[in-house]
Amino acid sequence: MAQRRKNPETPGTPSGPQSSLNFEGAMNHATTPVFSLEEEESIVPGGPYVSSNLAIRFSYKLSKIFFIPLEFAVDSLLSMFIHTTSKEVQNKSIVWFLIKALLFLILLFVSIPLALFAFIIWCPLQLIRPRAFTYVCATSKPKSDTNYKRISSQEFHATSLNPPLATFATQNPNTYSLVTANICLMPEFVAHINNLCNSKQRGRKIADYFCGRQVQTATNTKHKSNQRDSSITETGSITSTLWSISSKEQCVSDVFPGPSDFLCLQEVFDGQATNCLIEGLQTKYPHIIYDVSWPIHDRRLSILGSGLCVASRHPFIDAKFRAFPDGHRDDKLACKGLLMTKIFLGSTDTGEDLVGFVANTHLQAWSHSSASSVRCKQLNCISLWMEEFQRESKMRAKTSKEVTVFNIITGDFNFDRVSHYDSREQHCHFLNNFVDPCIDSSSGNQHSWVVGTELNQKMIHTDPVCTPQGLQRMLVSELERHQYVASTMAHKSTLTRNGDGKRRIDYILYKPCQDVQLGVKDFKFFTGLATMSDHIPVGMMFSCERVSS
Repeated sequence: MAQRRKNPETPGTPSGPQSSLNFEGAMNHATTPVFSLEEEESIVPGGPYVSSNLAIRFSYKLSKIFFIPLEFAVDSLLSMFIHTTSKEVQNKSIVWFLIKALLFLILLFVSIPLALFAFIIWCPLQLIRPRAFTYVCATSKPKSDTNYKRISSQEFHATSLNPPLATFATQNPNTYSLVTANICLMPEFVAHINNLCNSKQRGRKIADYFCGRQVQTATNTKHKSNQRDSSITETGSITSTLWSISSKEQCVSDVFPGPSDFLCLQEVFDGQATNCLIEGLQTKYPHIIYDVSWPIHDRRLSILGSGLCVASRHPFIDAKFRAFPDGHRDDKLACKGLLMTKIFLGSTDTGEDLVGFVANTHLQAWSHSSASSVRCKQLNCISLWMEEFQRESKMRAKTSKEVTVFNIITGDFNFDRVSHYDSREQHCHFLNNFVDPCIDSSSGNQHSWVVGTELNQKMIHTDPVCTPQGLQRMLVSELERHQYVASTMAHKSTLTRNGDGKRRIDYILYKPCQDVQLGVKDFKFFTGLATMSDHIPVGMMFSCERVSS
């Protein structure tokens, strides 16, 4: 870990009012230092072995290259036999099908020795793995000594960021937006099982969507995700004109207001699709942590990574990943866990650093008692790990004063707050420490405007919901939503589900911070990933204000 950055004095910045802590003045004051000072970062950009010597980095890269032929052969061969409803029946001869299958089978057997050799190289390297993630930073370049400097202000404004991040930050300095989504960027044959296909192409489209660019839907209908409506402010933040009413039309949107401050993604697994995703996101999100994994942990080996990714328009100053010790069935193949990040938001006139904590996770899948037991253990781990990370991070920053502005956790929790079979998770102590904006604090029930986020996979490509506009119309329909979205089942005695289409398993939760009041300005469900994911993205805009001690 590099040394903690010092609080520099920056000439030419507005002094602002000298109050105990005024977030608006503080962020205006901090806009220039965040991106123009030539100072050392806390996280070095690069892959997991960026701090290792050249031989180790070369061996790791070589092992990954040698795995590619086997991965391609297995993925292509299996995906041929798993069909999705998005593909029309092709009248190709059985001969052509057999020829392709034979070619992939030959490649499979030829690549096995190469993959075994790669595994022999790769496996020992995991025992000396320095860190769990890859970090890319658009405004920085790695140096041979693993340290790097930020670019000058003139160089920054000459980059391709459009609009410049500094301009975005000054428009509403004490308000932030966060979006979370499970995007199912799996290997192709696994994506087919979930009734999705073309992971690489979906990666590009998803990046375009979250960057506010035009997206071509499966029905050849262009959806302009940077289109504005009456519920979007000029700053590009998520906001509702009628936040106080319970109408679902105000909370389900088929348009996306452009890049959020923070983007948390789950199930970012496939290598080529991930590269397409990150390449697209970098144009709007300068700081991205992905490729998160710790393959050898708790006496087991995880073949897949965690699938977690966090993209930010503000710089990371600390990050840590912890893998869950428990898993059930096929979840053991993935290195599921908790990715914790600490983000630098600016400095006050009194020299205090404003920081925020954003954590991203993906809990155990399936709905039965064994899976429920595992999820409860994972929630307990999350509580301990988040407290431990903040405590250790604060100790590393003992040379400077910090104010924690927000503490948020997001992700795919794989349980809802209503169904009886998720009752164990609902009563976990973890949920008592966090605020869920979708829950009415007085009654403990979900707000009436809440909709489900887990789509019925078999229905993803049907005409009524294959466009963002169509999916939006169905989500706000009380009569039709249950056909396309998973429903809750409140009572065990109920023979069938309620048919409410309200199984919400994707969460944004926040923990109150000392002397800082977090106010939720809006909460939205976005339908722009219609036919591209089996989950509904969720977004929250919130403000942070200092309160008197």
